[in-house]
Amino acid sequence: MLALILIMSCILCLSAYRFYGAFLSTQCGLDDDIPTPAIQKQDGLDYAPTRASVLFGHHFSSIAGAGPIVGPILAATYFGWGPTWAWILIGAILVGGVHDFGSTLLSVRNEGRSIADSMCGLIGRKVGQIFMLFVIFALVYVIIVFLDLTANTFVRQPEVATASGWFVVVALLFGILLRTEKFSLSLLALFFFPLTFAGLAIGHHFPMVELSKDLWLIIVLAYCFIASVLPIGTLLQPRDFLSAGFLYAILVLGLIGMLFTNETIQIPAFEGWESEKLGMLVPFLFISVACGACSGFHSIVSSGTTSKQIRKETDVRRISYGGMLVEAILAVFAMGCVMALTPVEREVGNTPVGIFASGAAKFFGTLGIPLKLGTEFAMLAVSTFLLTTLDTCTRLTRFLLEELFSWQGGSSRFLGTIFALALPTILVFQKFPDAHGSLQPAWKAIWPLFGATNQLLAALALMTFLVFLKNSKINFSFVIFPAMLMTLMPMYALIIMVSQYGPTTLLGGISLVMLLLGVFLVYNSWKFLRTEGAQNP
Repeated sequence: MLALILIMSCILCLSAYRFYGAFLSTQCGLDDDIPTPAIQKQDGLDYAPTRASVLFGHHFSSIAGAGPIVGPILAATYFGWGPTWAWILIGAILVGGVHDFGSTLLSVRNEGRSIADSMCGLIGRKVGQIFMLFVIFALVYVIIVFLDLTANTFVRQPEVATASGWFVVVALLFGILLRTEKFSLSLLALFFFPLTFAGLAIGHHFPMVELSKDLWLIIVLAYCFIASVLPIGTLLQPRDFLSAGFLYAILVLGLIGMLFTNETIQIPAFEGWESEKLGMLVPFLFISVACGACSGFHSIVSSGTTSKQIRKETDVRRISYGGMLVEAILAVFAMGCVMALTPVEREVGNTPVGIFASGAAKFFGTLGIPLKLGTEFAMLAVSTFLLTTLDTCTRLTRFLLEELFSWQGGSSRFLGTIFALALPTILVFQKFPDAHGSLQPAWKAIWPLFGATNQLLAALALMTFLVFLKNSKINFSFVIFPAMLMTLMPMYALIIMVSQYGPTTLLGGISLVMLLLGVFLVYNSWKFLRTEGAQNP
């Protein structure tokens, strides 16, 4: 049964790329004769035309990380694998893929501007600026989360800290050699992929000296600053290209193992319409799966770093729509990992990442890889993506601040990065009491809010794409269903949270603010769609 689920998922995603991807390209008129921002504004810093194979690695690493692993595992555990699987495929093909494709194309056609800055030109400066603040809030939250998780990981697993440091050094060297243009990409990849994987062994045998969490936070913050101001081809591009190798290796080995495994499904297809821990299936299935089907965070990456590296318009289909479909396959594999574990094994795995590592190791075992080695490889590989997401978010926040305040010039990237990290630096060291009075990190205090905020961001990105299509006199009917679905689900979730926690509590109050902000932005977007005229972007 696991093999059948995998085969059907791959066939559907391949067919979707072939046929629906072609429809999107034709409908939107992708034209390689139109120069992209990467060509027009090439500066070697943020705008850099990049071959599709390298850019796919950056894009996929940035949008994936732990997202398509954690969400599907939680959803399958509490709602059953049936609705989770259905939403992963339907969502990725018809909603998330359109969202990512549209966010990238919109930015490419608007001089590489972010999705929020594009809204300023399409709907109005005031509405766009509010949307920009909304996006900055979401990114700052992600930075705080991953700062805390990265520091905790390095404290608990010094071998991961060593592997991460090794990985950064290897990526820098790879980037330097790639930029000399003296060596082909295939030759460098042949050498540097094994060198990257060697970091896992080095980390295992020579773990980093144990440091305190606060010291790790300072070190990681310094890394984020440096990574954000460096030229994009120095660290970000080569690092993400190599880090994608970890995901490719896990995915290929795991899928082959899943195809030939004798493991039986250990969780029911349907658990019920409501979960004590996640809430009602509608809307929280759509909120919890997130990156595995559709994620607002993808629009920030697509219109942030990715659009500034697109060499030709037809690459949008391969990188953005194709990247979402590959992420859906990863999400199906993650769901398969929890499906293959017994209740006792899931309890031992403890966290979603631990469950993923245990399930993946079972599939690796089909290929003769020892269980302990397979578990360690999966855990270390996933942990590597903490830094990937973290410094990408820092650069994206810097872009948004530069757009918001119209900062330009050589010093803007330094000033923007300082401002991007200022609030996370303050909050990541703070703790707040929970409902029982126990102190917890700041990000945990508002964690339930993030999923709804992230999906509401997806709705706003889809509506901005709708406005762009109308402004460009392109039929936008294929975007209406994704936009309406992604508007209703997070709005419903926010209403539930306001009702559940009360408007006077921290979580309930922030939920109410985000709900009102979302209503304002949605109202103005739909209002514009009903008008006949359009502003110039």
